[in-house]
Amino acid sequence: MERARATLSDARRAIGDLREPTDAVPLDEAIRREAEHFTQATSIPCETKFQLDAAIPDSLYEPTLRIITEALTNIERHAKATQTKLNLSTNRDELCVEIWDNGVGFDVSKTDAGHYGLLGMRERARLAGGRLEVQSEAGKGTRLILRLPIIAE
Repeated sequence: MERARATLSDARRAIGDLREPTDAVPLDEAIRREAEHFTQATSIPCETKFQLDAAIPDSLYEPTLRIITEALTNIERHAKATQTKLNLSTNRDELCVEIWDNGVGFDVSKTDAGHYGLLGMRERARLAGGRLEVQSEAGKGTRLILRLPIIAE
């Protein structure tokens, strides 16, 4: 029943994502809203920090927001965290998103089969020309680092 509820929740979220215009607000505001929604839904504080020294191309809006949403979903479902932090920064060449949690962590080398959330995030990063790094250790939480190139449109 728990798995069925989670699947139904994912389906509803996917349908909502299709209906919601993702570029209606600036990316930093959309991320701030996502973090607030996460905190309201889970009671896990999500501290956000933004250091935007360069404009974020429209082409990075969708993959960045979707990866952040999936990362927060994974924290909610698996991490057993009591704190999260989300930093978004840019320089003239790169957008960087770092997401930390103080949860249970996991063995990164054993995330191939059945970990579709991580696979999807890596694929989104790759398709956007970037990369996603996952750092985690059992009992020491998890850190995701998304790096996407900023290319003038």
